[in-house]
Amino acid sequence: MVRGLPEDIRSELECLEPLLREGASLDSTRRYALPPVELVGRVVGDRGEVARVRAFVRGFCEMVRTLAEDFPDNVFWDLDHLACRMWNAGGPEEIDGFARRVVVLCRGFGNKSQLRFRYAHDFLYGYDWARWVAREPSLRASIGPFDLAFFDYLDSRREKLLELIASNDSKYGQLQGQEFRNPFTFCREPREEAHLHQVLAQADLIPVKAWRLDGERRWDLPFTDLRAEAAKRLGLSRESSR
Repeated sequence: MVRGLPEDIRSELECLEPLLREGASLDSTRRYALPPVELVGRVVGDRGEVARVRAFVRGFCEMVRTLAEDFPDNVFWDLDHLACRMWNAGGPEEIDGFARRVVVLCRGFGNKSQLRFRYAHDFLYGYDWARWVAREPSLRASIGPFDLAFFDYLDSRREKLLELIASNDSKYGQLQGQEFRNPFTFCREPREEAHLHQVLAQADLIPVKAWRLDGERRWDLPFTDLRAEAAKRLGLSRESSR
């Protein structure tokens, strides 16, 4: 429980709950992701001056609303580590800047963009980050999945993907109608997405444990390949669904 917060802040957090629609968690100890009020309570506790807490809550609410708007089909909503990293970004100005970066990324990759990815899972649970670190571990292993240096990479990656789309690349081509982009070898409809990632979580094959405040993370396994192999074993490969 968030102790000592003004009632208006508590009310604002409670208003977020319908947006999450009982979002699921990959934490084996709970079925659903933490409600916003409880999560903020765990992150903030009794620490910090009022200005910093207000900046954090303002940024957290903006991030959740954007995620809900741009990834409305998102299945898993473990925001624990993301919220903790935002709180640890610094004072009110740094927290505001962190939140803005996440919002811009969501807008740039979500369902209102040219990229039209369906889920934020690869961002929240570290698949994008693990691939990036593995390319140059000596330079990148100390950089976390929600550090500004990685956000810079995602910004540049988005620009490159837009160039590929403009040239109607074979992997990142132009979409038809309202379809979602899926450059992977496996089906990513919501039911299949949920089943696959629950299996991976049970096998401890999620790069970033986003349901933990410390966000225990690993990059030194071929997580992308392991996920594709798991999908194939489960009969979720796109070839199997044809």
